[in-house]
Amino acid sequence: MERHRQSAFIQYPSQQEAFSFLESTLADPKGLGLLHGPDVAGKSELIEQIAQKVRERAAVAVVDGSQQRPAAFLNSVLTQFGYELELGSVDELLNMIKVFGVQQAKSQETPVLILEHFNHMLPSTLSVLCKLAQLTFEQHFVLRIILVGDRYFRRVIDSPRMLPIAIRLTGNFEMKPLTKRESMIYLVSRLKANGVDNPASAIPVEISESLHTVSEGWPGNLDRIADSIVAKNDVFPIKVEDLGGMHSEGLFSNYDKVAEEQNVPLLDDVVEPELPRLIISHNGQVVHDVRLTATRTLIGRSELSDVILENQYVSKQHAILVQSEGTLILADLKSRNGTYVNSRPARNQVLRNNDIVSLGDFRIKVVLPPSFATRSTSAADSTDTTKMMTIEDARRARKDEHLREVRVKAPQ
Repeated sequence: MERHRQSAFIQYPSQQEAFSFLESTLADPKGLGLLHGPDVAGKSELIEQIAQKVRERAAVAVVDGSQQRPAAFLNSVLTQFGYELELGSVDELLNMIKVFGVQQAKSQETPVLILEHFNHMLPSTLSVLCKLAQLTFEQHFVLRIILVGDRYFRRVIDSPRMLPIAIRLTGNFEMKPLTKRESMIYLVSRLKANGVDNPASAIPVEISESLHTVSEGWPGNLDRIADSIVAKNDVFPIKVEDLGGMHSEGLFSNYDKVAEEQNVPLLDDVVEPELPRLIISHNGQVVHDVRLTATRTLIGRSELSDVILENQYVSKQHAILVQSEGTLILADLKSRNGTYVNSRPARNQVLRNNDIVSLGDFRIKVVLPPSFATRSTSAADSTDTTKMMTIEDARRARKDEHLREVRVKAPQ
């Protein structure tokens, strides 16, 4: 008799406790919690259940953050909230999410973001997550957030760069495996959901301990045992020797618990190397080495600039650099003497590693980390530059992101 695995949700005690934890987290004004445990702990089913319940009264986005770049991550969030947008600027996407959150909070409840594989996110995307966590309206957060990972890396959470997450964190919950008795109850329930008429007859009492041992009590592994039993087409009861065959077939996922402090880099350790650098020289002499820590960097002679080049041939607001989706874009701000890249006039251009930008008497060597794209096109797309050209945008960026001012004087 051919059977198909059912998608029935079978709770076990740790899942019930986790569900209560998530409900209490979402009811808290801070509304940010961390759920962690191995992939075979049933977190996906749990997330589906909590999301289904919350959707009855609020908007919910369930997003996989693993290895997503900032803009792609934010677009995924907006798509889950019902917006099909392809905006290139992280600032624009953050603002759109804030507007949506405020609208929802006024009409329904504050929306919820459930972020899976939190501890596999890129450092740059974690920084954007921190900005999401800081979005407020009238002293209320505009998003409730559940972070889901396969383990809890305390060193990452305690990193100074993760402070916006840490100050909102109401608690964390670690999924636990089932006991031997709970494993048997779960397995019988799964077999019944899969169409086995008399599931107890398929599992002799004498092998229950062995089943618990090979599955380590995780529901994901027990699901695989149930599938294997169903595939035997009523050749019941199963025997002890069948368990060895299951293990050799790679049915099970092992969870090697890692000590929280073991081989876990601080976020501060991994973010810094990802930053582009500007090596500024005058008449062949290096006068400054600048790391670009912000999305937008204004270069010019004015005190409003982030990188101040004190030279008569440099305009007050000469050019702006924008980091977007792993690219560094240069835009000339209608400067009097122009901007040159590798000795050629440039208005809007995607920069490549080792490009030389000339502003007045200054030469700026661009050093890009490996994570940055190397698009060969000489001109930036209009969507990359349309909304970054005004001086007011640059001033706002400097104010909002607390950019570090760099003053460079030409040697006398």
